[in-house]
Amino acid sequence: MQRTPSTPIPSPSRSSTGSDRPGWRLPLPRWPFLALFVGIACCSQGGGDLTSLQADTPAESVQIFLIEKNGGLLGRKTGCGDSAVPVEVKLPRRMPALGGALEALLGMRGDGEDPRTGLYNALHASPLRISNLQRRGGELRVRLEGYLELGEECDGERALTQLTETALQFSDVQAVFFYLGDKPLREALAGR
Repeated sequence: MQRTPSTPIPSPSRSSTGSDRPGWRLPLPRWPFLALFVGIACCSQGGGDLTSLQADTPAESVQIFLIEKNGGLLGRKTGCGDSAVPVEVKLPRRMPALGGALEALLGMRGDGEDPRTGLYNALHASPLRISNLQRRGGELRVRLEGYLELGEECDGERALTQLTETALQFSDVQAVFFYLGDKPLREALAGR
């Protein structure tokens, strides 16, 4: 009678890694690796990359734009030789990214210099709030209530830049118009 070689099967009472026999390995199932890969791909869409958010994407963190004064080199060039620099902020709750970013920017009161970054916030003394957000396709209209309290000569341009860059960071927003009450914000600033 001829014996057929067989692969030993570990008994339930004795675990085996296959290392007790040279050249023998337990086959690893592939589905855990696939599940891990799919999980990483799915979860990374909503949380990691703030630069690819759309305006209505629910978010816990967003970017706002602050100002690097006097020849700023870090961000997008603006008037007065400054630049607008994106800064990540945590929202108090999960909310649409656009509204959350604008609320976070307008809610930064106190000192003009952000203590975390050292960047300037031209809106720090302006008690503004959003009264209405309207979107039609890629166009956004934002109505603000309150008043502008600006300190330095360039603060009007800086404030408008901060608001505009914060709104335009979203790929589905191509144009933005801010109003203070019923008056375009650019006109309100020109009268100062």
